[in-house]
Amino acid sequence: MESINPMFQNTRSKKMISKKEAPENHRTKKRQTRSDKCHNIKFPVTPIMQMKLRTYCKQTRRFYQNKDGQALSQTAFNTALLQFGLQHIDIVDWGLEYGDTKTYMHTMLIEKHYHMIGGPYGLAIQKQLSDRKVVFFIIASVLYWIEKGGSIEEILQ
Repeated sequence: MESINPMFQNTRSKKMISKKEAPENHRTKKRQTRSDKCHNIKFPVTPIMQMKLRTYCKQTRRFYQNKDGQALSQTAFNTALLQFGLQHIDIVDWGLEYGDTKTYMHTMLIEKHYHMIGGPYGLAIQKQLSDRKVVFFIIASVLYWIEKGGSIEEILQ
């Protein structure tokens, strides 16, 4: 006796197509990663460091807005500081005091620049630190460099 519903019929009579029997032209291709892919890194900030970062960002917003026509976000400003610090690694002080304050700010670093920090031969491996600590040390050192007389306009070029 056959069932009216085909779901309950004998499964041996059905022909199943497995993945091994799939046609050759349906093989999956490895997709390329986007060239503008970004890596979000959050880093802890002290209240004073957060105040300085926000103040410098607001000061440069007017300068940056006149140049490009778009307002400068806090994350974009932090990312610019991080990129400047990666290009001028000699100004980084690796002996700063680090503590997780549970207050974070973000950077959106392009993936090809992120490998300088978290890649297989990046700074995190070389210095035996986490990615957050490396970013914290770089941004804190760049802030100190600005306080000593460094130019914010040089960073945003």
